[in-house]
Amino acid sequence: MDILPQVQDTIKRFQMLRPGDKVVVGVSGGPDSVALLDLLWRLREHLQVSLHTAHLDHCLREEAAEEAEFVRGLAAAYDLGVTVGKRDVPSYAAARKLSIEVAARKIRYRFFETIMSRTGATRTALGHHADDQAETVLLNFIRGAGLTGLRGIPPVRAPYVRPLIEIRRAAIEAYCAFRGLRPRLDNSNLQAVFLRNRIRCELIPYLQREYNPEIVPALCRLADITREEDRFMTDETEKALARLTAPSDAALGLKSDLLACLPPALARRVIRLAWRNAAGGVSELDFLHTEKVRHLLTMDAGREAVLPGGAKAVRSPDAIWFFPRRTEPVPEYQRPVRIPGATFIPELNMVLEASINEDYTDPAGLPAAEALMDFDRVEPPAVVRKRRPGDVFHPFGFPATVKLKDFLIGQKIPRHRRDRLPLVEDTLGIIWVAGLRVSARVAATPDTRRCLRLRLAPVLQKGPELI
Repeated sequence: MDILPQVQDTIKRFQMLRPGDKVVVGVSGGPDSVALLDLLWRLREHLQVSLHTAHLDHCLREEAAEEAEFVRGLAAAYDLGVTVGKRDVPSYAAARKLSIEVAARKIRYRFFETIMSRTGATRTALGHHADDQAETVLLNFIRGAGLTGLRGIPPVRAPYVRPLIEIRRAAIEAYCAFRGLRPRLDNSNLQAVFLRNRIRCELIPYLQREYNPEIVPALCRLADITREEDRFMTDETEKALARLTAPSDAALGLKSDLLACLPPALARRVIRLAWRNAAGGVSELDFLHTEKVRHLLTMDAGREAVLPGGAKAVRSPDAIWFFPRRTEPVPEYQRPVRIPGATFIPELNMVLEASINEDYTDPAGLPAAEALMDFDRVEPPAVVRKRRPGDVFHPFGFPATVKLKDFLIGQKIPRHRRDRLPLVEDTLGIIWVAGLRVSARVAATPDTRRCLRLRLAPVLQKGPELI
C-alpha cells in the first residue's frame, strides 16, 4: 500500500515544507518514523528539500543502543547525514521532579532545536499519525482541557511538521511491508503503565467495539474543527487584549470596565493571554486561577488574587494589574542568525526561524511573532541579541529614528518584559524588535523579490498535551 500521494497532499495542504528547506527527520526506529524517512526521501527532489536524520537515546530501555545503530545504518542506506544523541531522561526527571513522559518530551525537543541550530535546518519532521491524534484528543478530554487541548496535535507548529498526521497506524505498517522496510518495534508502547498507553490499548479498542467503529476518524475530525475555531478565538483574543490593555510603564493591566463586558469565554482567554505576556511567556494560568482573576471584577479596589509562583493580580479602581514573580535577569547574549535556518536562544528558551522565499504576504496579516522583510535590503551578517543602553531604531510607519527605550514605552511594554524581546540587527542597525515592529529600512513591499521571513517561537510550549 503506497501512501505517498496522501502524504504529499497533506504536506501541500498545510504548507509544511518549502523549496530549499533543510529538514531534520526524527527517527526512533519504529514503523512511523521509518516510514516518514522513506517517504520524505522519495519526495525530496519533488519538494526540493534536503534531509538530515536525528535519533535520541533516552536511556530508558536496554535495546536503545541497538536502535541507535539501526538508525545510523538507515541513514547510511539513504546516504543522509545523521546525528545520534544520548540523554539520561530518568536522572533529568528525578532532578526536576517531572514525569518520565514530560521529561522525555522536553529533552527531545531541546535535542531537535540544537540540531537545527547546528545544521541550519528550517524544519523538523516528526512521525505522529492519525491514531496519535485520536489518543491525544481523548487524553486531553480526560484531563479536562478546553479548545486548546481538543485541537490535538497541530499538523504544523513551526518549526515542527507532521506529514503523517492524517494517516492511520495500520496504513503506515502496511506501507512498511509494501516498501520492504524492517522497522524496530518498541514493546513499551503496549505496556499499560502510562495513561496514553492505556488509552491506546484499552479505551480506543473499547470505544470502537462498543460505540463507534470509526472513533479514530471522528476524533481527528473533532481536532480539525476545534483547531480552526481555536484559531478564530485566538485572533479575537489578541484584538480584545489590544483594546483592554491599560497604559503603564511598570506592569500589565486590563481595563476592568471593558473586561467585565466581554463574554466569559473571551474574557478568560484575554486574562490568560495578558498573564502570558506579563510573565514573559514562561507560565500559563489554569482554569481555577483564571476564575480568581475574573472574580476580582466583582471586588473592591485593593483586593488581590494569588497566582502561581508567588505572582499576583491586583484590583485597582479601573483595572486589574498583573505582577509576576520577579524573574532572573536575562544575561547578555549575541548570536549569528542562520539564514535560512534556526537559531536557538537559550537565554530566552526561544528559537528564531529564518527562511527566504519569493512569495510576498501582507505583513499586516502576520502574527506578532512573525516578520516579513526585503532580504535584498538586509546587510549581512545578521545577529540576534539583547537590548543595550543607547539603542536606536527606525520603526516601520515612523517618520524617523527613535530611541528604542522610547519606542518600547510608547508600545506599553512593561519594564520587566523589555529584556525578553530579542533584537535582530544587520551591519546597519536593528531590523526587527521581535514581536513588535520591523525597521522601515528593510520592510517588505509588493515589489520585494526575495522575502526574509522571521519567526520567534518557544522551544517547548507548555499547556495541554500536544506531544
